[in-house]
Amino acid sequence: MPSVTLAAPKAPAPAPARAVLLRVLLGALAGLVVVSVAVVYLRISRQSFIQDVLSAHPGPLLFAVAGGFVLMGFQSLRWWTVMRSVLPGLRYGHAYRAILVGFFFNSLLPMRGGDLLRVQYLGRRTGVSRAKLLGNEVVDHFSDRWGWVAAFPIICLVSVALPAHERPPAWLFRALAIMASIVAAVAAALVAMRSERWRRDAHGRHRGPAWLANLREGFASADWRRLLLVETLLAPLPWLWECLVILVASRALDLALTPMQAYGALTAWNLASIIPSPGNAGSFEASGTLALGWLGVPADRALAFVFLYHLSQVLPGMAAGAALLAAEGETLFGKGSVFAGLAEPASPPTP
Repeated sequence: MPSVTLAAPKAPAPAPARAVLLRVLLGALAGLVVVSVAVVYLRISRQSFIQDVLSAHPGPLLFAVAGGFVLMGFQSLRWWTVMRSVLPGLRYGHAYRAILVGFFFNSLLPMRGGDLLRVQYLGRRTGVSRAKLLGNEVVDHFSDRWGWVAAFPIICLVSVALPAHERPPAWLFRALAIMASIVAAVAAALVAMRSERWRRDAHGRHRGPAWLANLREGFASADWRRLLLVETLLAPLPWLWECLVILVASRALDLALTPMQAYGALTAWNLASIIPSPGNAGSFEASGTLALGWLGVPADRALAFVFLYHLSQVLPGMAAGAALLAAEGETLFGKGSVFAGLAEPASPPTP
């Protein structure tokens, strides 16, 4: 099996710094508006919020910091499994580094722009078409959402088995039903996109422009029967692990959340990701506070917990991602910027 060589990246075109900065500022404004509305709606006291934050126990939050890196380890395992269809020599260490880079930029850019830059980061080092890598990235994102749905029955079984016999609220059922429908629709689209009849004409030539041909090749490269089995086992792991991390972290404010409450907060955070704020700033706090409030947690303490938990995940992950980029000689702006690669043309399709 050949190994993947991480070659030095070529100097790309100038970075679209102004456009990136504008998107970041607009996204941050959207997040600020959302959390401000939530604070006013829930009548959260600023004094109570500050007091709760300052009185938090550090031990559970330190566990959350370490748990965030373990979480990225599970995500890297899933991503590595998917990406090996186009990069057979990809090692797990490469996958973890790529996940760190994606996390760093997802914390800076709205609408999960870090996922696109992760494709750029890997494409510049391996020489594989970015469009083909993007096709596999979409498959991984679908697998991640499938893991979210697949984790729900496990959480229900655990919750029913506990002494409280907690059952999921109606809004959680509706949210998961919507997500399951979206996952099914995306799966149908991916199956159609990978069809040989869709990808090539009667003479065996690729249909459409080069980038679209490479994108379809990325969809088609996965062994779907093996992928379904592996992803069914691997995809729920990050979600289940993060529920455990949330349970432990909630002890920082003496909340002692249940598995169902932790999963409810996790579901709300991911639904709120449609709001284009960088790193889900604001939308993360608002959605988590509302969800925990619906599940019986006082709003003041819920906001303090969600705020601290968000910091415990974002700040260490960003620091690690920035350190990795600096060690590899990357810059955020200028001719060597990772942003600049977004304007590079796609490579021709692989025959």
